[in-house]
Amino acid sequence: MKEFRNFVMSPFYNTNKNVTNLNEVLMKFHPDYDSKLLTEEHIYSGVFGAGKFDYFKIKNISSDLYNLALGYLRQVPNPATEFIGEYNLVVQLRLRKLFNLHKKLVMNLQESFKKNEFRESEFLYDNYLLTRENQLVDLFEKPSSVTGILDEFESFYEYLVFHLLQYYNLLIHIGKENNVKINIKMIDEVVSFLEKGPVSNHPTTLAYQYLILLKLKQKEEYYFTLKANYFNCFSKMDASAAYRTHMHMFGYCADMYNFKGDRRYIQEGYELYKHSYLNGRVTSGELLYPDFVNFIKVFVRAGDTELAEQFISDYSPKLPVDQYENSINFSRAYISHYSGDIKNALIYISKVNFPLAILKVQVKILQVQLNYQLGYFEETRSMIESFRKSLAREEVISDEYKNPILSFMKHTINLIDLKQETDRKKRELELSLLKKTIIDSQLNHFGVRFWLLDRIDEF
Repeated sequence: MKEFRNFVMSPFYNTNKNVTNLNEVLMKFHPDYDSKLLTEEHIYSGVFGAGKFDYFKIKNISSDLYNLALGYLRQVPNPATEFIGEYNLVVQLRLRKLFNLHKKLVMNLQESFKKNEFRESEFLYDNYLLTRENQLVDLFEKPSSVTGILDEFESFYEYLVFHLLQYYNLLIHIGKENNVKINIKMIDEVVSFLEKGPVSNHPTTLAYQYLILLKLKQKEEYYFTLKANYFNCFSKMDASAAYRTHMHMFGYCADMYNFKGDRRYIQEGYELYKHSYLNGRVTSGELLYPDFVNFIKVFVRAGDTELAEQFISDYSPKLPVDQYENSINFSRAYISHYSGDIKNALIYISKVNFPLAILKVQVKILQVQLNYQLGYFEETRSMIESFRKSLAREEVISDEYKNPILSFMKHTINLIDLKQETDRKKRELELSLLKKTIIDSQLNHFGVRFWLLDRIDEF
């Protein structure tokens, strides 16, 4: 407001004293603007003094002040435009052929650029503009030199490849998430280029490169290259790029956990989430309760209940009020289940009633598991029958998720039958067949495959 006041008082932008007076009157009501004196008549008298109220006079200067406010906002720099003033000065010096001043300013700006660790989109474009200016003057001084044009090309390449890979990542992600086929121009040629090795030293560009390869090729080597780059260069990536990279890396871990049943990725997911937590990158905005729950699950799966408790202490105050109890009770149930306190886990989970369908499913899975482990077999059978019917009605849950859960319920019934089988030889044979079926075909969504195999090992 102080800056805006100076802006309004500057004769370069405003020569109407009534508009200046209007701003002075309005500033007395800042920041709440809820006084009973905030009326057009009172404002009019504050601007024009005593006299008959004229609606059109106050309307016109209000409109002028509004336009000044927009003009002020046009002048305030943001990350995308803060270099424009310096760039305009560089160009003006060149156009006036003040090459010594031009060269000195360009060199000073280039030195300041070297100190910028967060070389994201705006920086890369600004660096290209600056390098281009350098090249233009270089041509005046040394017409046959190729150094300037090579530097300009390199700076443009860095800017271009950053944005190209950023868009490819976005389009691949959108196509996958929405199950639509998108015609991504030159994708085959670009992927062939990316497979040859690192395309840049820029940490975010490298992240985009290996994310594309990971999504399209699904090779483990790309995950570990991406992970190494992420951990080594995390401090040089801006918050949004780091968050997106983490999200997609964990998506790969989740796929390996859910579809491949690869226990190694319990630890991989844990390392990613622990890194985000300890570096204050739990979320890119408001903390969503599904994200809170996910952190707890990832920490507990890896056996770190202490970190889970610490996370609850640090982040539970940020939970939305309407889902606080649900989130805490689910977390307590998850920790208790892992710790072997099955009865308390069942008490906690019975209090949870999430509105989100995918979390409702996870609650019911845990209830089935806990009842089975407590030996409440008839209750488990009844719960599975009810669960099967409710799952069939859930339209927002895809078959990709429904089928592994239905298979889990079927195998749990088989386990109950085997628990109650008195013929030992028959039980051992059927148990062996069941284990083979689970290993061969049961997917691991929400850890159900691991749970089933652990229950078989208990026999």
